[in-house]
Amino acid sequence: MIRSMEGLQALKERRSVRSYQPRQIAEEDLQAILQVVTDGPTAHNKQLYHFTVVQDKALLDRMAENIRQMMLQGNEAQRKKASAPGYSPLHHAPTVIFVSGDLKSSFHVHTDCGIAAGLIAAAATELGVASCITASSLFMFQSPEGEQLRKTLEIPKGYQCVCTVALGYYEGEYPPCPEKKTDLVTYIR
Repeated sequence: MIRSMEGLQALKERRSVRSYQPRQIAEEDLQAILQVVTDGPTAHNKQLYHFTVVQDKALLDRMAENIRQMMLQGNEAQRKKASAPGYSPLHHAPTVIFVSGDLKSSFHVHTDCGIAAGLIAAAATELGVASCITASSLFMFQSPEGEQLRKTLEIPKGYQCVCTVALGYYEGEYPPCPEKKTDLVTYIR
């Protein structure tokens, strides 16, 4: 196992980025990220997840608008967020990875998908690619167009989207570290 203080520092500095340049991420970076996640651990090595990489801008824009419209029908906080000028639940990222899992086959699939999303974000960070893990894409699958979009994304039969990871090169200033709580760890020794 490789130990690297530089790698730990990069992970410590990772932020959820919501503003991306329109240029696409390098293909070799995308393939490296996908290799990290597909080599990653899963419960009992069942690998009951699937990744759909979307780089088609027109499709991403259509899905973002679908999600935004569904959010406008949600609670007050969702409506307020979706009403903001220029808001995109996919953050105008040039690449979005949909993480889906066979939720009926294993109790552990949500955890496996969460680990996968974290590995995507960590690998991206190491390569200088910004990321944001979101769950707002789940609104899309509740819409009238949801089943057709599920087919368009080629999500395997019986699988459901758990989250998405937006990827791209950040636009503007990199977000600073927000203030963190200091009481998040309890030691029982």
